[in-house]
Amino acid sequence: MRVLVVTNLYPTPSRPYICPFVKEQVEAMRGIFPDMTIDVRIIEGLRPRWAYLRDMVQLPVIGKKSGYDLVHAHFGLTLVSTLFLSLPVVVTFHGSDLLVNPTKHLSRLLAPRTSKVIVVAERLRQSLGYGEVIPCGIDVEKFALPSHNVNLSSLREPGKLRILFPADPERKIKNYGLFVAVCEELERRGSRIERIHLANVPRANVPSIFWKCDVMILTSYSEGSPTVIKEAIAAKLPFVSVDVGDVKEWADRIEFGVVTHSKEPNTIADAVVSLLSRTTRRNQLDNSGCIDMIDIMNSARRVRAVYDEVLTGR
Repeated sequence: MRVLVVTNLYPTPSRPYICPFVKEQVEAMRGIFPDMTIDVRIIEGLRPRWAYLRDMVQLPVIGKKSGYDLVHAHFGLTLVSTLFLSLPVVVTFHGSDLLVNPTKHLSRLLAPRTSKVIVVAERLRQSLGYGEVIPCGIDVEKFALPSHNVNLSSLREPGKLRILFPADPERKIKNYGLFVAVCEELERRGSRIERIHLANVPRANVPSIFWKCDVMILTSYSEGSPTVIKEAIAAKLPFVSVDVGDVKEWADRIEFGVVTHSKEPNTIADAVVSLLSRTTRRNQLDNSGCIDMIDIMNSARRVRAVYDEVLTGR
């Protein structure tokens, strides 16, 4: 089977730290399915408009000459480039492309033209009205908290908290202002806060950041199925999140995740204090009910099953 992945969610030399989840899914599928050849075509939305349009025009020629069996588009905007393809097209919607991105209407218009729709969260399926829910997985072994890492907050420095903001503060959709407000509220209550940002960090260094922090706070305006929540679960990192994407579905499966419907800094700070008071020994936290579900290998097998269904016409 020859598959062409078309996406604008992929690390590049100019942006090496963005959106690792599509790349990791591709690599996982290459690793466990030796009968598959997967090539990746990156369509960068930040490039000059003429270059972006040129890439989309060239795609049908590339698809025809290279003998692909199927095209997998990640993110709704890339569907435009598949309009003139005569190949089966699978699309994965990741969240903003259906909910808040300016192209959400285009995504909804083009989705019925595809052979199969994948969404990364149940909330997206409900919003669109159809689609198979397959969250992007993670490498759980890489993020698993080392057994020797007890990480008692009370033994670090009394009154100090290392709080993770799991994104680039410059990304407006991540709502960094709310995160700062929560940290300032915790400081008013007597805690000394060290803010840790997950921005421009080499992928190999990300797990150790999760291990070293005391809590993660997710404040985004919108999410699909945030990978950082799955990473926190694997790392047994307590987290507090506003109600976005499928976070509540994951938080309901563990004891160290809290979702708050409020976006008031005081309420979120209350949730942080309460959560940390009952989750002091991280190595004893239980994430066993989620590990198989967040494992990238299981996600890869489910995506492969979608490919097989499309190509066999079942």
